[in-house]
Amino acid sequence: MKKILVPVDFSATAENAADYATDLAHGIGARVELLNVFQVPEFSPAAASLVWPLEEYKLIEADAKKALGKLVEKVEEKYKKAHHEFGFKAEVFGRSVRGEVEQEVSKYFTECKMNLVVAGLNRADKLTKTLMGSVARKIIEQEIPVLLIPAGYRFKKPKKIAFATDFSHSDIPVLCTLAEFAKPFNADILITHTGNSKSEPEGDKHTTEDFLNQVADRVNYRNIYHRHINSERIKDGLDWIVENGQIDILTMVHRKHSFFHRLLKGSYTLNMSDHIQIPLLVLPPSHNIPM
Repeated sequence: MKKILVPVDFSATAENAADYATDLAHGIGARVELLNVFQVPEFSPAAASLVWPLEEYKLIEADAKKALGKLVEKVEEKYKKAHHEFGFKAEVFGRSVRGEVEQEVSKYFTECKMNLVVAGLNRADKLTKTLMGSVARKIIEQEIPVLLIPAGYRFKKPKKIAFATDFSHSDIPVLCTLAEFAKPFNADILITHTGNSKSEPEGDKHTTEDFLNQVADRVNYRNIYHRHINSERIKDGLDWIVENGQIDILTMVHRKHSFFHRLLKGSYTLNMSDHIQIPLLVLPPSHNIPM
């Protein structure tokens, strides 16, 4: 992973995500690119014949670029103070473009061959605004790797990363990618699965064993463990591991018809942003993970 993209709107949450991304980049040897997408005010249909003055457009563009330049300097300065003993210069770049945020983020991600989006998650917002209907939700639906950082969450070296799975074989390549992410930090990967062990049929046990055997054979990383979470409901199991598992990042795969896809439409997502205290890494299916 060599390039991290951070959408910024100059809010405290976005700035915190940029700080997190910069510290993360130091750990994995990546560069950070801050992307600000500004918009020109729209006219009502009744005023469709009016043309937005070129001077006004240039002023909006100039203000956005100026604010972005200051943010880049601010992020770099904080980084230098935190890591001055390493003598390492953070690679932080900024770009300002006009358009719709999710479209420009997706376009920039693809054209510039980015590897990860780091975005702020505001606890003050309901998840229906931050995931279900906003930029983050739309980026996830476009199958782009996104690391959501709760407001005010400061970077710390990840020691344990939970990977929630339903034992789909397509999760194995994703685990390989996650292992590459974890290696620079020597972090443990905890494979978690939620279910009621008393009511599970014998076939489910074979599925678990088969999946874990494939992990052992195909994932080149030794710090991988498995933990079954005994719960009837997936959302309760995920809540439990976040609150009690001493994990630093929760990882989930987003694919159509997966349990994560169902969670996004369930009640869990309506209150997730109010209580989740750790970063949430959402990965697309393996065939869409940039290498």
